[in-house]
Amino acid sequence: MSDDFIESSFADLDVFYPGSKRKRREPKVIETRESQLWDSRPYLKTLPNGREIEMFTVGALANALGRPFITIRKWNEEGYLPSSPYRLPTKKNKNGDDHKGRRLYSRAMIETAVELFEKAGLLNVKRIEWSLHQKLVKELAEAWTNILAQETKNQETQGDI
Repeated sequence: MSDDFIESSFADLDVFYPGSKRKRREPKVIETRESQLWDSRPYLKTLPNGREIEMFTVGALANALGRPFITIRKWNEEGYLPSSPYRLPTKKNKNGDDHKGRRLYSRAMIETAVELFEKAGLLNVKRIEWSLHQKLVKELAEAWTNILAQETKNQETQGDI
């Protein structure tokens, strides 16, 4: 009997604010954007050679690598990631200043980056010591150069693909 009395006395303790008759609000359920895949919002762009390929922003690359996009921008500035070979056109703001277009990466570039980071064991690492991973930097630059060459190759030289 005493257990029931104690439990019933403290049962609504979390329902009310301490020392108040006002009830607590139900906690909000926070929806995370992690459920969104990195390739859920592609840009379809036609290259000068006539090929149409899927392009993604730096945010998609960041999601694929599990990093904030600011980190990807910093890695670009420091030279750890090659610069993006594709960009949206430059636009002018209301003051007439030029703003560079968004950096775009092809699906093959992002998939290659994920594959190389996974192979090096760096996808779920909190911090990367780049001085120990210069080989990754070179492999990524070489792979992206090869992908760019394949994507921009003229269709006459490609044959039937």
